[in-house]
Amino acid sequence: MRRALLIGAQTGELEGVDNDVAAMADALGPRGFGIRTLTGASATRKGIIEAYRELVDDTAPGDACVVYYSGHGGLLRPPDDAPPPADDPLGAGRPDLQFIVPADYHDSTAEDFRGITGLELSSLLATLTDVTANATVVLDCCHAAHVSRRPDRRVKALLRPAETGTQVTYDSVRRHDERWTPRLRGLHSNPRAVRVVACAPHESAWEAANRHRVTMGVFTDALARILDATRDLRINWLTLLDAVRREVQDLSPTQRPEAEGPSGRLPFETEELYPTATLPVVVTDPGRIRLLGAPLIGVRPGDEFAIMPAAAADPDDGEPVGTARVTGLLPMAAAADLALAPGRAEVPADARAHQTLAAEPRMPVRLPDHPAAADLAARMAVRPLLRPAEPGERASIAVAAGVAGLVVHDGVGPLHAPHPATPAGLDEIVANLLRIAQATAVRRLAADPAAGLDHVRVEWGRAGNGRPEPLPATGGLLYGQGGDHLYVAVHNDGDGDVYCSLIDIGVSYRIQLLTAADPGGRRIRRRSAFVYGRSEDTGRLDGAAVRWPAGIDASQPRPETILAVISDAPVDVSVLQQAGVRGATPLSPLARLLTQAVFGGTREVGPMPGRMPRYTVVPVDFSLSPSAAPAREAAAFAVDDRPSEAVRELAPRGEPPVPVAVRLDDVAVPAPYRLDALVVTDGPGGRPVYRAATVRPGGDPLLYEGPAADRLDVAVWATPDAPGRPGLADELPEGLADVAAAVDAAERVLGDGEGLYRTTLLAREDFGAGAHRRRCGDFAFTLEIAAGA
Repeated sequence: MRRALLIGAQTGELEGVDNDVAAMADALGPRGFGIRTLTGASATRKGIIEAYRELVDDTAPGDACVVYYSGHGGLLRPPDDAPPPADDPLGAGRPDLQFIVPADYHDSTAEDFRGITGLELSSLLATLTDVTANATVVLDCCHAAHVSRRPDRRVKALLRPAETGTQVTYDSVRRHDERWTPRLRGLHSNPRAVRVVACAPHESAWEAANRHRVTMGVFTDALARILDATRDLRINWLTLLDAVRREVQDLSPTQRPEAEGPSGRLPFETEELYPTATLPVVVTDPGRIRLLGAPLIGVRPGDEFAIMPAAAADPDDGEPVGTARVTGLLPMAAAADLALAPGRAEVPADARAHQTLAAEPRMPVRLPDHPAAADLAARMAVRPLLRPAEPGERASIAVAAGVAGLVVHDGVGPLHAPHPATPAGLDEIVANLLRIAQATAVRRLAADPAAGLDHVRVEWGRAGNGRPEPLPATGGLLYGQGGDHLYVAVHNDGDGDVYCSLIDIGVSYRIQLLTAADPGGRRIRRRSAFVYGRSEDTGRLDGAAVRWPAGIDASQPRPETILAVISDAPVDVSVLQQAGVRGATPLSPLARLLTQAVFGGTREVGPMPGRMPRYTVVPVDFSLSPSAAPAREAAAFAVDDRPSEAVRELAPRGEPPVPVAVRLDDVAVPAPYRLDALVVTDGPGGRPVYRAATVRPGGDPLLYEGPAADRLDVAVWATPDAPGRPGLADELPEGLADVAAAVDAAERVLGDGEGLYRTTLLAREDFGAGAHRRRCGDFAFTLEIAAGA
């Protein structure tokens, strides 16, 4: 039997979860799965757990089972001052806590957590794989809360784990885990199950409109289409996910879907398959064949195949029938020229094509309706990595024509000032396109899944005054004006040396080798670290300066990536900065990938003879803002419920103001205290509009009534009260420049006031509309927000 449990929890601002579930049902039904869906109000914590347990009860040994989830994910990090666990001999510290977000998550309390933690999901999966070894879990969610300036994209993670208005904390969820799953602590990998995830743990997964203008998860859209289209192909999860990853990264370059566990299996089977896909062969004319399904797994013109008898396990298993080179793509097949091997007169009906050489894909570029379009296409044809987009094809890179000339646009916006449609201007356009294609190919470098370099870890952050400020591996924000500096630390916790190269892919798509002094990689000895940004002379962590490049449109932040390429032997990556490849030394698989990314051409598929360096690739994805860093508050609060600075600063702006009313009700304070509150929102010209109020039990709860634009900041203090003591509104000065200035001025005015609560509510969250009960020690209140007409 084949059984699938498809779960969709559409919470917060997500809009496409039901579409995700429907797409997966359409993809799995023709593969013989009986489908059970759990969506809407049924997708509660209790409903999901009960349905999972019923799936286990109904399963027999050998059954194929799929559990799919689409919705928000959440992440709680341990407090900075949290003591290490008593049973932590290796000093790893307290782990992050990950969870999925059922429909009733907003009903959580400190003692009744309505999320489902990673530990609970592992426990449920373990009970399933105790029955059958053929289990697949698919998760279209993420745990890294980032935002995009594009309002049509929504992240599939909670912007704040406690946004429910409850007291969900790291410690409360840790206690929940101890109550519910003490016997399976630390279980995150299951050798009997394939786990397919929308992105790496530190990355973000996105929801957006697909090519048919249907809103759904970017990952689910690609996965469902490729599962449906490859039903008749024998490919394993690794090959299938490679195709999914290419589709996803066309729209979201920093989202990298992964398959964990026994990913060499055929989908929904336990049979392992040689990693390279094999394709059915159909002879169309003498010397011409078609490879069925080839476009679905990323085959492209220039790829080469060995045509083998059906019984051959790989290209080295016997004598080939012939060789084929792909010349063109059809919707569901690739056309190829065939050269039969000596002594072969025909291709057996059951022959299979095994890929031996892979060509770097050419980046599709949307060309304008302009007289220069034909000239641009001709110039692109003689360059590697570029091609005009086909009609109706999705292309994230385009050349736009305006009165002033031609401009290259990417997914963010225009990249540069217009170039005239002259030969020199067209050369500049094509050079920019080639640089984008090279950077895109390098950005997609993936780790070798068999590298076994788990003892290497990478951290990064902002450096200033000799002190590090760690930032998340994905979604951080740096500023291109005002002297922001970064550092990257690569730790080798193993017993052997490793070599590290740092490759920067800048906002202008320029590729720069940050460790150029060590072309084979900076040697990191066992049990030591290399810190880029630390002075070799003084040992001081001053960091490397980041700057917004001249000539690049500075209207909004842009993505930047640093790749840490780590190997157990030197690998020369200097090809990234040179005009050619030096010498005739055989290249390692990693060097071949880098060479192909820069110069196009082909690379061999499959294992190479001899011992080649093992390598892994760790990406650091962040946004670089063209502006200076915003002023940061000095005031401190007992509860700071704001999303990260990156989320606050990168949130979409410019929507029309919305009328809001903010109240502080049900106030409970010990004598002789009162509450003072400040509300700030964006006003005309970016100047802040702020209102202050003093609230006592039973008094007027209204803090602010008026328009709110982009964001709504709220700060609450507990202040000793006394007859005749002025309220905050009476003493707060006028004309303050920004939110930080207003909050810090309020702190100074209050003097002996104690900061209780601080939050920022975004327009995309509907400014937090609803009632949020907050308790800070002996103080409690309800923050009520009404938004809209």
